[in-house]
Amino acid sequence: MLKLYLVRHGETAWNIDNKYQGITDIPLNEIGIKQAQAIARRMKAFKIDKIYSSDLSRAYETGKLISREKNINIEKMPGLREISFGEWEGYTISELEELYGENYKRFFLEPHKYNFPGEGSMEAVQKRIRKAIGEIEKKHPKGDIVIVSHGGVLKILIMTLLEIDLSFFKSFWLGNTSLSIIEKKDNGKWILSLLNDRSHLEEVYFKQ
Repeated sequence: MLKLYLVRHGETAWNIDNKYQGITDIPLNEIGIKQAQAIARRMKAFKIDKIYSSDLSRAYETGKLISREKNINIEKMPGLREISFGEWEGYTISELEELYGENYKRFFLEPHKYNFPGEGSMEAVQKRIRKAIGEIEKKHPKGDIVIVSHGGVLKILIMTLLEIDLSFFKSFWLGNTSLSIIEKKDNGKWILSLLNDRSHLEEVYFKQ
């Protein structure tokens, strides 16, 4: 059986400001580092065979903390990068509404139906993710693998493996350093056993 532990990166300044980050390489902020340390401590309890990470620093730094706790090498994988939003990156939702009007509003409500700057479409992103996961499956037909990536990419990854239509993209959310677990059974079917779990962050927000 192949088990994937899906971890979103820690918080950044642009997360706080609600700006589109995309492939702009924004580092973790102070809270993001603490979040990453918390998920790293949590992952210490799991058996892990390999860690793959997006090559963007906010994901890689999160993954590196997990790799230190587990004493396992981490491998950068550009195919796990966040969705590229081109000229939209660095702008907030309200700023994009002002700049692009109804064209942006339509995309925001139903992103699977409309093209966007950068990567172009959700189908293009899905194709990239399929390729990345295919490479991981080829190397690891069985085992326990950590993937550290980004909210948009991890959502599409989950929908792709579960054969859920991209129209559900707006139907769920993955928070910073959330943990989701998806497993491939012997019959080839993927089962989601955990989604958007952030219980490890209690120590970040409530520790005295």
